[in-house]
Amino acid sequence: MFKLKPSFGNFFFLLLLLFLSNTSQAQQDKGFIWEVSGVSGKVHLLGSLHFANANFYPLRKEIQQAFLKSNNLVVEVDVNKIDPQTVQRLLIEKGTYSSFDTLENHVSAKTYQRILQYFQQRNIPPTLFDKYKPGMLVMALTSMELEKMGMSPDFGIDLYFTEQARGKKQILELETLNDQLDLLLNLDDSDQLLMQTLDEFKDYPKLTRTLIKAWKTGDTKLLKRLLIDKPLQEYPESKSTFDKMITRRNYQMVAKITDYLKTGDSYFIVVGAGHMVGKQGIIDLLEQNGFQVNQL
Repeated sequence: MFKLKPSFGNFFFLLLLLFLSNTSQAQQDKGFIWEVSGVSGKVHLLGSLHFANANFYPLRKEIQQAFLKSNNLVVEVDVNKIDPQTVQRLLIEKGTYSSFDTLENHVSAKTYQRILQYFQQRNIPPTLFDKYKPGMLVMALTSMELEKMGMSPDFGIDLYFTEQARGKKQILELETLNDQLDLLLNLDDSDQLLMQTLDEFKDYPKLTRTLIKAWKTGDTKLLKRLLIDKPLQEYPESKSTFDKMITRRNYQMVAKITDYLKTGDSYFIVVGAGHMVGKQGIIDLLEQNGFQVNQL
C-alpha cells in the first residue's frame, strides 16, 4: 500500500498552500509572523508552510529569535511524537474501506472515471488506491503532486521547529491526531472534493509562484484571495465544508491561544498560514477579542 507521509493541518483549500523556494534570500523574507499581546502575556504566531524544501532555510532572524525566546512551542499536531506504525495503522483504520468495499461504491460514475483517467495519464495502477476513502485519496494524490514539484513535508516549517524544540522546550498541541483524521477522512461531499482537487492540479505551478510571493512579502490580502475568496467563488457549494474544516477550527484554536495569553508564559505558535487570514481567521478573531496584534 502507498505510504502516505501526512501533513495533517494542510488540507482542502490549504492543500493549495504550496511553497517551493529556490532563492538564497530566505533570511530576508518577511513571512507570516505576528506578535500578540494581552494583559498577562505575549505569544508569537507563525503561519506555517507544510510543504517546502531545503532552500527555504535559514528563516529570517526575527522568526528564529522569537522562537528562541519562547519557553513553549505550540503546533497543530506533533505527529513525530507518535510511533510511525501507529500513524500508519490509524490511517488504514480511518482512511480505507474494509472487506470487499471499494472507492467505486462511494462516488459517482463520472467522478470515478475522472479518477481512472488521472491514474492512466500517470501510469499508476488504480488498484493501489481502490481501497482508499475520498479524503485519504485526496491527501495521497496531493502529496504525490507536491513531491513531483520538489516539495516535501520533511522541510515543512512546523516540522522544522518541532525538531528544534525537542528536548529543549515544552511542545504543546492545538489539536489531536485522532480529531484531525476524523475530520479529514470523513467528508460530506466526496464527489465535489475529488473533482475540485483533480481540477486544481493543473494550476499548481502558477499558484505556487504567486503563493510564494504572498508569504515572502507578508501579503495577507493576496493569500486570502488565493486560498479563500477565489476557491469559494469558483466552488460555492464547498462553503459548508470550508466552514467545517477551517473556520470552526480557527475558533477552537483561538480559544486555546487565549488561554496561553492568560498564563504570563511565552509561546511560539506555528499554524498553517491559511488559518491566519480572512474575516474569521485567527488574527481577526484575536483582534475581535481585544488583543493587540502586530505583524513583524
